Amino acid sequence: MFNPNSHDDAGAEERFLSWRRIRIFIVGSVAMVVIGILAVSLYTYTQYGGTPFDKFIGREKKVNPAVGKRAFDKYLNTYIGVIRGEGKNVRRGEVYYIEQAGGQMIEVVKERVETRER
Repeated sequence: MFNPNSHDDAGAEERFLSWRRIRIFIVGSVAMVVIGILAVSLYTYTQYGGTPFDKFIGREKKVNPAVGKRAFDKYLNTYIGVIRGEGKNVRRGEVYYIEQAGGQMIEVVKERVETRER
């Protein structure tokens, strides 16, 4: 049963590069690529809310025109950073995601931010 020499045709020995081995290798490789693509898509969908293939499907998110502009505090008139996105916070409401000069990302309430061109 577990003896590798006990095949149906015991006298025939399979070549190293036979068609059967090449076919198994190709089918296995294609299966692994498909499984990898599905795993990456599932991960990015759960973490970031979209897949890497959204632009090919046509499901791109609309970008706020304020993204990429400079953010200043309305009341103190001080520079905060560059706006990188927008979102919702449970406690604060509508917020901008702002990248500060050191590279740190912070959330600032939209009502407190004044945008200016770069």
